Parts: sequence; structure tokens; C-alpha cells
Amino acid sequence: MHFKKLPVLYNERGELRTVGFELEYANLGIAESVQLVQELYGGTVQKENRFKQQVVGTRLGDFTIEFDLTLLTEKRYKKPFESFDIHIEKYKLGNHTLEEELEDALESVIGKLFPYEIACPPVACTRLDELEKLREALYQHHAEGTKSFLTNAFGTHINIGTPDTHITTILAYLRAFLLLYPWLLEVGHTDLARRVSPFIDPFPEEYETLVLQQNYNPDLDSFIEDYHRYNPNRNRPLDLYPLLACLRKELLAQYPDIGKVKARKTFHYRLPNSSVSQPNWSLAEEWNNWVAVEELANDKAKIAQLSTEYLTLKEETLIGFDSKWTKRTKQWLT
Repeated sequence: MHFKKLPVLYNERGELRTVGFELEYANLGIAESVQLVQELYGGTVQKENRFKQQVVGTRLGDFTIEFDLTLLTEKRYKKPFESFDIHIEKYKLGNHTLEEELEDALESVIGKLFPYEIACPPVACTRLDELEKLREALYQHHAEGTKSFLTNAFGTHINIGTPDTHITTILAYLRAFLLLYPWLLEVGHTDLARRVSPFIDPFPEEYETLVLQQNYNPDLDSFIEDYHRYNPNRNRPLDLYPLLACLRKELLAQYPDIGKVKARKTFHYRLPNSSVSQPNWSLAEEWNNWVAVEELANDKAKIAQLSTEYLTLKEETLIGFDSKWTKRTKQWLT
């Protein structure tokens, strides 16, 4: 499957838009993952600790490989010991320290519930096929994804560089995403473990209604205030906080409930499964679903038409809205 081309290839600085993938998986440790990245793309290893390492200077940029849990990556498990002035890195148990033994035990237990993650560097949107090699290598090395275990709510996150940062553009992309969300759930076969997890809670209906109204034309500050009022955490299938942090850092600092946000001019698309254990899955499949959002976002007339239809159908439907709207979406897409 090929990667579809974006309808807008360049950003406001005249540069090719970039895309970064984050892949969550199990059954393949940090050391093996680091070696895999090096074999594919070159680079040198920088080890922050056992649970977080980087492969820097590759032909694509810098990769980060880590256990996706701050308890381990930030060594928070040491704090209870340190409160009693116990420094577990100094205590020896045979040939290993108490810290090493504890890390072994934690990884063996927590590794069944929380994923490892490879965060790829931003790659030009015309070179995404380079990352398909990583997906294939994970499959060949028996990495496990969303469907490998009932509790694996693992995901594939895509960070898409914005074409520009005007509020009208941000609003167009958000509207396009809301209109396509039921279809994205179906076409992406979003796993039940992910649907019931708190990681990709859907946008509230009240917020959908607000945003899809044609007379909703806020300035950036008002948009951020509304966005936070209805979305007080980052667990949405499309997370706009990294982008908003770039544009209004001081305003977002007033919202401690959203946690730590890495500012970047991207749309943080968090909906897709991580299907690394499936032989026929590809990153292009998830990417091409996103491109449908891009295409709609750049068709103002279609957004206006579909928004009116969406809100009308929502008001008239008691049961089965998603299936009815998905059917309408398919008609438009074909």
C-alpha cells in the first residue's frame, strides 16, 4: 500500500511538512529495539537509563526508544527508598545491585500491561515509506500490538506538521476530524481495548455541537479556553495541546490539569491501533485514513455542508447515529 500525498505539501515557511510516528508494542525490549533501529538507519546510541535510550544521528534523525511509563523512565520507584535514606543503586545482591534486581522485577510485571515505544523523528511527508521498514522489522522480530492481549490498549500516534497556525486552519482540521470520526473508528477497526480505555475518549457531544456551528468563529485565545473547558486532559483521539502550547504557552500554563505538554506545531493524531503483529498491516493504512481528514479540511464548502447535515442527523437520531453517519461519509468519500 502506498502513502497518499497530502493536499497541502508545504508549510507556511515553504518547507515540506513533516510527520512523526510513535509505535507502541510489547515482546521486544529496549536493547533489541535500539539494535533494530541502528541496523535500519545507522546512528549512535545515547543511554539515559535502562528504560529510555536514543539512537541519534541516523539518516532520518533521532529516534527515542523507551518504556512508556514515567515510573520507570524517570526512576520514580526509587523515591520510597530514598525517603528512608536507602540508595538502592549502592546495595549489592550478588553480582547485581538492588536497583537492577528491582528493575528486572518491575519490567517483567509491568511489561505485560504497558508498552515499549519507538518515537520516530519528524520525516518529510514525501519520505514516509522509509518508516515502513521499521514496521516490517518489528513484525519480523515478533513485536506484539493491540490485538495480542485483551488489555493491550496500544496505539500508533501520528504527529503531522501543520500547514500553518492560523485559527481558521486549526478550526477547519478539527471540524474535519469530528465529521470523519465515526468513519475513522470503523475503517481503522479501532480495538475494543482502546475504545474502553481512557486514552482516546471521544470529544464531548456538547463540544462537537459548538465547533460544528457555522457561526462559531473564535479568536485563538477564545478557542483555547473553549477547548480546555470541554477537554481538560489530553486523552482525545486528536490532541491539540502540543500545537496550542506552541501558540499560547502562557495561557496553557494556567491549566495544570493537562499535565506536561511538549510544544510542537503538529496535529497529534492518537486514534489508530498498533497492529505490528499483523502481517498485512502497514503505516500507510493509518496514514491514508488521516489524509481523508486533510482533504476535507481543505474543502470549506464541503465542511459547511456536512456540518449542517451532521448536526441535523444528530438531532433527529436517537439510536444508531454513528452507523448512519458513517454510511453518509462513505457516500461522500466515494
